[in-house]
Amino acid sequence: MNRDLPQSRACGFILTRQRDTEPPEYLLLKNERDGMPGLPKGHQDPGENDLQTALRETREETGLTDLEVVPGFRSEIAYRVKKGGEQRWKTVVYFRARLRSGKVRLSSEHTDWWWEPLEETLDRLTFDTLKDVIRGSALHGKDPMLFRMHRATEAEADRHLSALPSADATLLAHLRGGAYVARTIAEALAKRRVPIDVEAAAAGTLLHDVGRALGQHEDHQLAGLEHLRTTPLAAYGFACISHFTKGAPEKDLLAAGLSEATLARFRAAIDLTTMTWEERCAALADSCMQGATPVSPKQRFEDLRRRYDAKALIDLQEHSTLSLRSALAESLDRDPLTLVGLA
Repeated sequence: MNRDLPQSRACGFILTRQRDTEPPEYLLLKNERDGMPGLPKGHQDPGENDLQTALRETREETGLTDLEVVPGFRSEIAYRVKKGGEQRWKTVVYFRARLRSGKVRLSSEHTDWWWEPLEETLDRLTFDTLKDVIRGSALHGKDPMLFRMHRATEAEADRHLSALPSADATLLAHLRGGAYVARTIAEALAKRRVPIDVEAAAAGTLLHDVGRALGQHEDHQLAGLEHLRTTPLAAYGFACISHFTKGAPEKDLLAAGLSEATLARFRAAIDLTTMTWEERCAALADSCMQGATPVSPKQRFEDLRRRYDAKALIDLQEHSTLSLRSALAESLDRDPLTLVGLA
């Protein structure tokens, strides 16, 4: 922060909407003053906190009020602006939200709006800092367009994983076995016209323990995700955390003994409120791997209880695995584990 200049603060939203099985679309507003596309945002009024400002400004600029604010995501940028001949240092805070209902009704500050998928949204924007905010939001929200924009194969993920310092033969066999299970289930889902990226499901499953391949065990979920975010495989780190949480609600994770501090770090890194088809395949596959051998989830969780003193959390993981298995079975009209000989 440049403390020598007068300060100003604004807050807004990266707002998305979802239509059927299509990728999310991002709301952009055309500024009346300079004609530039941007996000709904505005200056903070006295007594407001950042989220209150973002909600009020979005209501005033778009008329949209029925929003689902996604916990955890917060992106802050700062830059120098000139207003009334005076240089100021402006900080802008962005949150993520999903539109539940409503139509855009512009204020006089804007002349047009667009709902665009990720790639077109980035193409419309001019400022690199704002593009970075959108990219960060897309990674947090697990936007499937990232797989199309930054295509990677399971083989490429395997080469990256194999080069890491603690990726020994035992770990690689475990992860390759899980990728096989996930791919098999994902292929069956794709044949049923479920909107799933089969290659992403396999690659993400292969990379879900990349933190352990880095030699990190205590916080391997976050270590793996943070590592992948610095690589071309950033979009494929979605399973680093969800293989552990299995999609369990936050309140259940806390009740099972996960610390609030760890949960907050998970929440800030990736959206815990939704679970993609790719994540479901990866989380179920992880529940079926005992070492390098595919086994039933029951056998896998019995082994975990013998090795770890975390009964409540393992019980929750097993319960959540049953829910995942049931959801996948509903889409497949059969138990997904019959596809790999585990049921």
